[in-house]
Amino acid sequence: MSQPAEVLKFWFGSTQLDATVEPLYRQRWFTRSDAFDNRIEEDFGPQVEAALAGELDGWRGSPGGEMALILLCDQFTRNIYRGSQQAFAGDPLARELALAAIERGDDRKMGLYQRAFLGMPLEHGESPQMQARSVAYFDRLRRDYPDGAEGAAEAERFYQYALAHREVIEEFGRYPHRNAALGRDSTADEQRWLEQGGGF
Repeated sequence: MSQPAEVLKFWFGSTQLDATVEPLYRQRWFTRSDAFDNRIEEDFGPQVEAALAGELDGWRGSPGGEMALILLCDQFTRNIYRGSQQAFAGDPLARELALAAIERGDDRKMGLYQRAFLGMPLEHGESPQMQARSVAYFDRLRRDYPDGAEGAAEAERFYQYALAHREVIEEFGRYPHRNAALGRDSTADEQRWLEQGGGF
């Protein structure tokens, strides 16, 4: 079974949490690809299942191990179980780990993209309270990369995505694009939003 280092290297290209992430890795993250989803399932499916079953607690205790767990529970689930309820099964654990890491200040020792993925479990929360924490987190991230600094545009983009997620929760109280997977009926307003291309 893969170890934390293999998860980190696959996602970021390095086991070092402050390392620069090359475009080759970044371009895969937010582009839907069946081939990429299948590769994650083939290479890391057992690890995702073990993480969801609470069998990888041994990965806790180090920033690298916890980041790897967050990736398994918050990102890899969305690739492997895309379109199903299971895609969101790891969210509570990922959020718990992320909040603890942020509370300790671990994020301040990471690179831009590692910090962004640390904050995404907050962004994925369907409560106003978690959205407030998400926006505050990504606002701090962008302030650490002011205009003119390398990474400033990317940090600003992550912040704008956090604002967009908060707006959806403020309007609907949940993410309508999850309704079908979670067996939830969409309201008329939600259906209109979805038909207009709403979602992330």
